[in-house]
Amino acid sequence: MADWLRGRSADALLGVVRTRLAARGMAASNPIPDGHVVAVDPIAAIRADRYVRVPVLAGHARDETKLFPQLFAIRPDLGGVSGRLLDDEAVFALVSRYDPEAPPQTSVESWIPRVYLPAATPGTGFDARAAELDRLWFAAIRNDVLDALRSRQADVWSYEFEWDAQPAPFDTIFGAAHTFDLPFMFGNFGPSLFSRILFTRANERGRSALSKTMQARLGAFARHGNPNDERMSPGWPTWPGRIVFDADADSATVATRPPPY
Repeated sequence: MADWLRGRSADALLGVVRTRLAARGMAASNPIPDGHVVAVDPIAAIRADRYVRVPVLAGHARDETKLFPQLFAIRPDLGGVSGRLLDDEAVFALVSRYDPEAPPQTSVESWIPRVYLPAATPGTGFDARAAELDRLWFAAIRNDVLDALRSRQADVWSYEFEWDAQPAPFDTIFGAAHTFDLPFMFGNFGPSLFSRILFTRANERGRSALSKTMQARLGAFARHGNPNDERMSPGWPTWPGRIVFDADADSATVATRPPPY
């Protein structure tokens, strides 16, 4: 089977996905609960002790869903219309040629529909709609999985990523969005799809300090199965406690946070 797959072109494989797998509900990019590799009910499997028990460190970005505001359209209580005016082609074209050191070459109004502006409007603004979608989606998944794991083992930790010091207007458009913590964890600030709109000389000192701090914690976890080290503070509480990673212009800021519910 592996030889067959490697011998097909990308177009041929995508054709199978579209014409055969889609009809069986297996065309999504999500994990497929096939009952062999992934349990049909992963939460139930964890709670029944049918899983590989290892130390777990999970991350969550405060503004996860600002990368997917099109999904505001799926429910009236999320606003009922897409939160993005640009399609992917326009977004990718803009970010690939953007000069982050120059004055802003785009505006919030070019990206976000007027119904969600001002972005900070309580309840109906872009920030509030993104937070509600996150509550229903990313945060709910995190809570379900980590609660299940914590019922079976003690060594479960979680962090909240809140760095949003991008140049305007991207601090509002994206903020601490989905996957934006990964360059910090791996110390790789580019080149990448969004690096030209995120990272500038103005935010370099703070983000570099934050990256080193996050890498030190990840290193401790990789070495010992525990992100705590007596040389680093504050102490990292186990779930449902969390630690928050952020930075000002010059240095990293790390704080503990109580349970999210």
